[in-house]
Amino acid sequence: MKEIFEHPDSSKYLLFATTGSWVDQLVQDILAAKHYVYVETFRLNDDVVGQRVGQAMLLKAAEGLDVKLIVDSWGTRKSKLIADMEKGGVCVRYFKKIILTFNLFGRNHTRNHRKIVAIDDQVSYIGSANFSKWSLKWRESILRVENHDLARIFKRIFLENFEIYKKKIKKRKYYKTINHDGFKIIRETPSIMHQKSKNYFMNLINKAKKNVTIVTPYFLTGKSMRDKLAKAVKRGVKVTVILPKHSDVRSVDYLRDLFLGTLYRNGIRLKLFKSGNIHAKMVMIDDHVFSIGSTNFDYRSFRYMHEINLSGEKPEISQLVKEYMDDTLTECSDFNYARWVLRPLHQKIIGMMLYPIRRLM
Repeated sequence: MKEIFEHPDSSKYLLFATTGSWVDQLVQDILAAKHYVYVETFRLNDDVVGQRVGQAMLLKAAEGLDVKLIVDSWGTRKSKLIADMEKGGVCVRYFKKIILTFNLFGRNHTRNHRKIVAIDDQVSYIGSANFSKWSLKWRESILRVENHDLARIFKRIFLENFEIYKKKIKKRKYYKTINHDGFKIIRETPSIMHQKSKNYFMNLINKAKKNVTIVTPYFLTGKSMRDKLAKAVKRGVKVTVILPKHSDVRSVDYLRDLFLGTLYRNGIRLKLFKSGNIHAKMVMIDDHVFSIGSTNFDYRSFRYMHEINLSGEKPEISQLVKEYMDDTLTECSDFNYARWVLRPLHQKIIGMMLYPIRRLM
């Protein structure tokens, strides 16, 4: 499978399918920076991947550039790398530090899952990958964009997040959708009522005429989303969901599997990625409307996480996403309904036991 997708007529957009190829390019961009480097991520580990990016950021901080990092307190532990970065001039902020309490999970459930980079009002990144050696084994989706306006928008978003990293978000400016030059930047903040990403995707599915393709590591949606996909099939829309045969969270797989039979009977094409975990998060509607970002198709992303997605109809990006999806399908197998019916009893039991807490997974 390909690692990098590039439009033959435009070098402004690159779509990376592997963490290794993405980090190679990102480190080059960081080392070429002249003014600032801003990175926001869920996880930055002190390992071979985190070290490469962290050391590059340290070098630019030593040169006097404005270098900032936001990491999530749940996803990123304190480490020697983070301590060295702080000592070396990188301004690090932990999003919503973990509160030790009897209600540990409830008080700490809303996390920052966004993954963006902005460099010098020139280059920006958005996608699915964390800075972790585990990501080296997975298929990811990270878009690199050379666009002054978008880079400045992502810079503004980052600085707003940097300002409110430990505050409860109340002002609309922190979560309203940004529209610019045919692009939409959908910012999700925890909300059971609004669920902006979910509603945006459902609206796209409702408008689909030919096809809907979803790539997600965790497919655990509510009934309204499942019904929307089934109704699209009844309209004659080809609906395909690409998900890992086995994700990195087996309990979620057992819970997900409860619904796969119904989805299959409703005509949804389920494609299981065989070559390890696929951690990508993308949507394509009618081969021209795309979405790429940090949002999984599950309850947690839609209800409880801070997420961000870039959507639009830019032909160059749509072509890259389409090529990525077609390439991924070559390493997928079809969902086997008969095998699903006969799956081990313990998997069915675990799935049913987890069903009451499905919205927290």
